[in-house]
Amino acid sequence: MEDQSVTIPWSTQKRLQFLEFKLYWEGRVNRGDLTAEFGISIPQASVDFTKYQEMAPQNITYNSSAKYYVPTDTFAPIFIELSANAYFSTILCPPVENIATCGSDYVGVAPNPSRVIDLDVLRTLVQAIKNKKIVSLDYRSFNNSKPGNTRLISPHAFGTDGSRWHVRAYCHESNIFKDFVLGRIASASTASESDVDANSDYKWFNYIDVIIGPNPKLNEAQKNIVVMDYGMTDFELKFKCRIALLYYLVKKLGIDRKESDRAGEEQQIVAINLDEINAAMRQ
Repeated sequence: MEDQSVTIPWSTQKRLQFLEFKLYWEGRVNRGDLTAEFGISIPQASVDFTKYQEMAPQNITYNSSAKYYVPTDTFAPIFIELSANAYFSTILCPPVENIATCGSDYVGVAPNPSRVIDLDVLRTLVQAIKNKKIVSLDYRSFNNSKPGNTRLISPHAFGTDGSRWHVRAYCHESNIFKDFVLGRIASASTASESDVDANSDYKWFNYIDVIIGPNPKLNEAQKNIVVMDYGMTDFELKFKCRIALLYYLVKKLGIDRKESDRAGEEQQIVAINLDEINAAMRQ
């Protein structure tokens, strides 16, 4: 990624970065995308496209019949980083200027090993979600670890447990919505149009209240520490979670078992409504 943006105002850089992001990952972009995202005028959006074409003429071409810009086969980014981590960081965070520095000596983050995600696979899935397409996957799982395990899916969202990403999709083999780990997709190709209504994925579009509290096995002083740590009220903390993500949440927090199964100091919090959580996951 070349740095050609040193003399460009920050606001323009952000718009050109967004333009390039849409161009590469979603396969098309137009002036309306810029006006909708940044609240600028159509003439200003035209100026931005002209600027980008001057800086990277090898990256972009106009499809006059469809009335949007598409990436060329010689696309080479000048504003974005081509990686799965960069893609997900962008869609999770709004395009605002950082006012704090993450490289300071007084800030540390425990390493989290990245899962390998094929960029062609990710790009295919992104564009299939945007254009409602069926995707053919060569998917590897512990039950089917050999090449050639083809799955037809209709993807509609991405999800993460904080460690790895998966694509949420309707599986045309099992006829249910389920998760596919991105790092286990060896290849992906777009197939036909999909008639699957993503809104029928009940577990993705519906939430449940998760209620946690201190493990009853803790003594009163220890319970009060947990209350302070989590900002609990009346020894409880309630928050919402998509039903489709409950499995990952309870595993990550270690609240998948009754409080009687673990010592208090080993598992400091428990799910007060664990039965309700388990019932929701079984739906």
